[in-house]
Amino acid sequence: MPTPFASFPFPVSGLLFFISSLLRACGWFTPPRMPRTQPNAADRVLRARLKEPLRFPDLTERQALKLAAVPHYTSRAHFGVWHRRIGGPDFNARTGIFTPLFFVEIEVADVRLTPLAALQVRGETYLAKTLEPSGAVDHILREGRHTLLADHDAAVVGRAHLINVFTRYDADPARRRVTALPAEMGLGPVPSRIATLPSIGDLIPSARRPDFAEHETHVWHYGQTDPNRHVSGMEYVRVMECYVSDVLRAAGHDLRRLYYARARILYRKPCFRGEGYRRVAWFCGEAPLVIAGAFYKDGDPPDARPAVAVELTLSQHDEQGSP
Repeated sequence: MPTPFASFPFPVSGLLFFISSLLRACGWFTPPRMPRTQPNAADRVLRARLKEPLRFPDLTERQALKLAAVPHYTSRAHFGVWHRRIGGPDFNARTGIFTPLFFVEIEVADVRLTPLAALQVRGETYLAKTLEPSGAVDHILREGRHTLLADHDAAVVGRAHLINVFTRYDADPARRRVTALPAEMGLGPVPSRIATLPSIGDLIPSARRPDFAEHETHVWHYGQTDPNRHVSGMEYVRVMECYVSDVLRAAGHDLRRLYYARARILYRKPCFRGEGYRRVAWFCGEAPLVIAGAFYKDGDPPDARPAVAVELTLSQHDEQGSP
């Protein structure tokens, strides 16, 4: 038996569209609107485009940027933009929530620069969370990725990847952990992005004995600290560069041909002025040459985990860039 609409010369869907269009045109029918979802304020990406003048002490004899100098040129893009949005830390108080650096990856190219010029900085920073196996929030972090460009030709001079972890001033590790954003930030409870934090094992081969280990103890001094009241982050890179340079020279490498091109640093435990430390190192790669190092606090037991791990990658100067 034919259907009631079998005699229409066009499909039923077309007929329904025609009728609904006619009703809307006459003002007799308004289709329901889907509710709009509000964006998560914690998912906002803060971007920066600025210039930073070069500082003469940050350049090598080849007029290339030193590796440990990279964070100085990314600090306004990474910290300044965030602090303008949220507010800066109070370095005179040790209360509330703060966001220390947990992981840093920096790299430089052996690019000749003009000492009186500036660097272009392009970067972005955003919030993310890590999860426990159960799916609960484990940590909240802020991640930043920044690029340094030569001002005259936009050649890539360096890059930085920084991760800050939200924490509290508290002696109890459980209470130090932050799993929800403070209400006063006005960003909502948690960001939507999911991230993974590196571990000490990603930087050093702790399962095998170090290839090099020093037995004498060195000490951190006042000039190596910063307003966070502990040893400044790049001091670990500079001090480890000195140790690795001695290690490589003893192994027969020519330091006149090499430069430190990349570093990955993981800060597990802060060090303070007056504390002693020892360094160890492992050969981890030959092409490129990679040395992983670790800092141990004086007095730590033999099975202690390092306070800070630093992985250094070395590259060779090109002939064209030689002075």
